[in-house]
Amino acid sequence: MNSLQIVPFSGTHLDQAAEVLAARHKRHGTALPVLAQGDSRSALEALWRRKSVSGAVGYQAGRVAAFVLAEVGERAVFGRSAWIPHAGQATDDDELLRDVYAAAAEIWVAAGAERHYVLVPAFAEALAPWYRLGFGHMHVEALRSISTETRPAPKGITLRLGTRADLESAEEIDFEIFRIQELSPSFARLPLDRDARRAEWLETDLQEEGLRYFVAEADGEMVGHTIIYRPEPVLGVPQDAAYLASTVVRPDLRGRGIGEALVAEILRVAAEAGYRSVVTNWRMTNLSASRFWPALGFRPIYHRLHRTIGVG
Repeated sequence: MNSLQIVPFSGTHLDQAAEVLAARHKRHGTALPVLAQGDSRSALEALWRRKSVSGAVGYQAGRVAAFVLAEVGERAVFGRSAWIPHAGQATDDDELLRDVYAAAAEIWVAAGAERHYVLVPAFAEALAPWYRLGFGHMHVEALRSISTETRPAPKGITLRLGTRADLESAEEIDFEIFRIQELSPSFARLPLDRDARRAEWLETDLQEEGLRYFVAEADGEMVGHTIIYRPEPVLGVPQDAAYLASTVVRPDLRGRGIGEALVAEILRVAAEAGYRSVVTNWRMTNLSASRFWPALGFRPIYHRLHRTIGVG
């Protein structure tokens, strides 16, 4: 058995680490053919160039066999934490990855980051070592191709593109998502600055390239909305993908098919805007969301896992 050497990640490791990442992505694509091929070298280099990124590599037989990289810092809601993004870890040896994470995590915890998050390809082989490191399933990122199928809006509901005037009510309807997340079994009591979130909605540029905002209304009042925009590049996500976010319907009107009709309309609008696929995410403990999105054809491509140090 070749001896293992673990050292801090540096720029000299990029080429060999990218080869390990490319091999992982090939396995990912075999398990989930909906993925795009992607450029592992560019994805890894872009991550390494971010501020406050650190990690470790594991050498065997003189070559990089595993690596883990995280961006460490303060984040709204999550506090001081370490985030291992989509291109931030790879290996073909589960146990080696656990050793490399152990070395990197010492650095992050010493820097005050005791919450660790990792984006892992959504297939069993990739997930296994992280579960054995004490990480739990938190979020799902999922992808589907765009079709132009239509679903009629329920009686009394109008679906249309949103306007600047609609943004006045956007934060209030969007806040329903957080009310849902507070319920069992999620219990996600998130510290939110609602004034800041309202300001963000009011500053939304409805003319931004690739952005479309869609609303559902009843008797002239907004009762639901959804939005798509061009996402940041992610390894394996097609370049022609839209990001679908903030899809919500007022609680007293749920179960009538408004959400399904909203999604069908935003997908039609996305196709008109030149998108060919769409990505979204949901919290796994949000029982309604975890059933709603797969039923609409969204297939998991990454899972966000979470671990809190020093608890239990």
